[in-house]
Amino acid sequence: QALGALRPGGRLAVITFHSVEDRIVKQFIQHEAKGCICSPEIPVCRCGHTPRLKSIFKKPLTASDQEVNQNPRARSAKLRVAERI
Repeated sequence: QALGALRPGGRLAVITFHSVEDRIVKQFIQHEAKGCICSPEIPVCRCGHTPRLKSIFKKPLTASDQEVNQNPRARSAKLRVAERI
């Protein structure tokens, strides 16, 4: 639903605190950043899927050591950002 609310150039930022949450967000961004999602056995694209997101960071941003010392709960936080194309 977040993609429907974003205009082109808008950014989606998600903070996760658990590895399962992070995996869901990571896979969603990867899926929406891909072009064709057809099976590799099909020589010609039939899905017509076009990328709707562009990942801003290759890896998620995490808290620095100083931040973790001040706020121990920040140790598991990961920030992922993607931009609407």
